[in-house]
Amino acid sequence: MFWPTPQDYREAIQNPQICFQDPELQSGRPELDKLGLPRPISGSFASVYKIKCGEREWAVRCFTNNVRDQKVRYDAISLHLSAVNLPYIVPFEYLSEGININGIWFPVVKMQWVEGESLLHYIGRNLHNAEMLKEFASKWLKMIHELHAANIAHGDLQHGNILIHHDEIILIDYDGMYVPGLDGLPSSELGHRNYQHPGRNHEHFGLYIDNFSAWVIFISIAAVGVDASLWTSLGAGEAEERLLFRQKDFELPGASRAFECLEHVDDETLRSLVNAFREVTTLEVPKVPRPFEPESKVDAAHPSVASIPAASASKLMTHLTAFSDWLIRRMRPAPVQPQPETSYPVGSSWVLDYLEVEAIPSKPLLTDRLLVERTVSFLIISTAASAAVMYGNAPATVLVSCTALGLGAEMALLNWCYLKLPAIKERRAVSGKIKELENAVSDLTIELNNMSDMKHNLEQMEEERINDLLRRQEEVSEREKNEADEVEKELRGHVSEIVDERQTMDQVEKTELAGALAAFKKTWLEDQLMKHKISKEKIPDIEDEIKQSLSLSGIRSAADFLDITIFQSYGRKKIEKVYLVLKNGGSVHVGMSPSQAKALVEWKKKLERRYRPKIPQSLPRSEITAIKSKFNERKSVLNNTEQTYKTRAHHMIFHIRQTYRPEHDFLKREEDTARTNLNNERNQFDMEIAELNGQLASKRWVLLNLTKQMASSKDINFFRFVRRVFFFH
Repeated sequence: MFWPTPQDYREAIQNPQICFQDPELQSGRPELDKLGLPRPISGSFASVYKIKCGEREWAVRCFTNNVRDQKVRYDAISLHLSAVNLPYIVPFEYLSEGININGIWFPVVKMQWVEGESLLHYIGRNLHNAEMLKEFASKWLKMIHELHAANIAHGDLQHGNILIHHDEIILIDYDGMYVPGLDGLPSSELGHRNYQHPGRNHEHFGLYIDNFSAWVIFISIAAVGVDASLWTSLGAGEAEERLLFRQKDFELPGASRAFECLEHVDDETLRSLVNAFREVTTLEVPKVPRPFEPESKVDAAHPSVASIPAASASKLMTHLTAFSDWLIRRMRPAPVQPQPETSYPVGSSWVLDYLEVEAIPSKPLLTDRLLVERTVSFLIISTAASAAVMYGNAPATVLVSCTALGLGAEMALLNWCYLKLPAIKERRAVSGKIKELENAVSDLTIELNNMSDMKHNLEQMEEERINDLLRRQEEVSEREKNEADEVEKELRGHVSEIVDERQTMDQVEKTELAGALAAFKKTWLEDQLMKHKISKEKIPDIEDEIKQSLSLSGIRSAADFLDITIFQSYGRKKIEKVYLVLKNGGSVHVGMSPSQAKALVEWKKKLERRYRPKIPQSLPRSEITAIKSKFNERKSVLNNTEQTYKTRAHHMIFHIRQTYRPEHDFLKREEDTARTNLNNERNQFDMEIAELNGQLASKRWVLLNLTKQMASSKDINFFRFVRRVFFFH
């Protein structure tokens, strides 16, 4: 039976009410692309369509190939998942008659549509958020532990099957999932090549199948959390369909650039973890341990280590112990620190802008302290009045002059006395200090703004330099990758030629073996026929005279002739001559009639029918060994040639990496130096800015207090002073 293609599904889903049997899906509408056609999300084994049914959205998974026992598998998976409650699993329903294609029903999986961010995008977005990545790595370990505790293995842990929704992990695509109800069945798929053990095959199907990919993902997350530049330098992302590792890194860890880069990271804990994973790559698939859970202590009896051979376990233990201790410390809750007493931090001068200025109560002028001023003023005014009376006949100008002189003297006296008041002296002093402080605050503000501008300019300049170094690193990595790809391309070409030649040789070997077997069968049958002598056999119509003629012509047994040929000639009468066809291709006439010749041939065929079931169906072992030995020598030459090509390619790739290593190291050192300089300069600026902020806060606080003092004397002025002198209030 044919199996639908992605195009078949796409055409059918244009009419949900016709193609689906599920009532809810029949009422739904598929998500469309720009051409107005259902938009598929295509994978290796299925196409997924988003169907919106009212307020609910469903993912419909349509299979592009026939998987044996698919219904049995999904029934077992559904039954097991319904018995556990894990937040990483999305409920689904397997519909045996899910979609109708050309009148035939095919199965689909109906699953709740989950909005989420892909693993690659999530890590790329948080590359420079080390704490977030560390937390995510812990969540990953916790999920692996909980899946194992629930007797579940996903079977294909890779970036395409992992979504992150609100920083929580969600797994999709359960085609290759293992649950206990599937014991005894082979694996239906082998997972993504860049996440799986290179030795995994269909016979590997159990709770252990996620262990290797769990290591791959965990180490990648932990590594970029320590050094974000690894993401770019190792070419992770959608284009390569991987995190930090490729399949060939697992096949040849000794020649792996990924392992080489990770082993040079300036973090002892990560290096221990990478060394542990290097040991993991040497283990058989069922022996690969799962990454330990955060709450457990790694020791020789730990279930992740206990199944490993002693030699490998010893090495693995050495690397895991340090990392385990670190992880346990990290997961332990931090002790509660006592809250410090409230204090104003440096740089808190902005708080002053929100404080309401509360004036100090005004200090009234005490009248008993103005006795001298009143007495002198009385004398001056009295003198001026007496002079006006005594010289009343004087000209008006003289009187006006005397009056003005008296008033001027009085005002001068009062002004002098006013300025001598302690409150006025204090206010003048405070006013001077306020002006000085305002000038100082203005200068500090200008200096602070300049300092901030300088810091911003420095950061911008250093960040541009760092970005330039990162760009140069990417260019170097790209050149290195291109050269390595060229070597690999050349290697693939040579290997392809060798594979073709090996296939041709295999075909020639099969042909030669088949030819040798046919010759052997023919010889064996002839040997059996040779045992039946014509002279001793009773053959109908064959008399002794004919037997003698046959013997004289060299035909003594059933093996000495192949067949007969009858020649007819017509003259006055019909003449028929019988010739016996010999094994050498010739023929001989022995004077037999056609009926006698046919009797002889029938006798031979009867013998052949008797011996044919007994003909050996295989060559003797010695002949098979001889033929295979001849071809094995040629194959050995091809294998040696292939290994030579691979060795040379590995050496060339190693040489390429060594060639670019100094440039990588130089640019990395320059980047580290630039980041260190940026941090140092930034810290220096921050210290200076903090100091200026402290000075500014201190002066603004003093200025605030002085402003309060000025506000407390706002009611003291010269006119109130004069009023108090003369009117006592």
